[in-house]
Amino acid sequence: MDKLDKTKKKAMVAAWAKQNNALARAKFPLEDAQLQHFFDALNTLMEESGACFHDTRHAQIVIDALQLSDEKANLLLDWCAENGGYCDCEILYNTEEHWQEAVK
Repeated sequence: MDKLDKTKKKAMVAAWAKQNNALARAKFPLEDAQLQHFFDALNTLMEESGACFHDTRHAQIVIDALQLSDEKANLLLDWCAENGGYCDCEILYNTEEHWQEAVK
């Protein structure tokens, strides 16, 4: 493989990643600042409790504090689940990572 092929391949991979990130961002249920606040507050609650109860009780507390409408709250929790966040710790480990990758 010559240098031109490697350059083309890198450009194709970069374009693909950019397109994937744009598609992921289009599905975000909240603005970036709200998502950052959601993840930060959830992390704080998880650290304070020292445990995940394998549900979304901490996420629900944060959602209530953000005063999200039921529609927005459901969109957020559905989006979290679609991205591997079925409980509080999975939201932090999987969904937040998905979000961070997409906003790079």
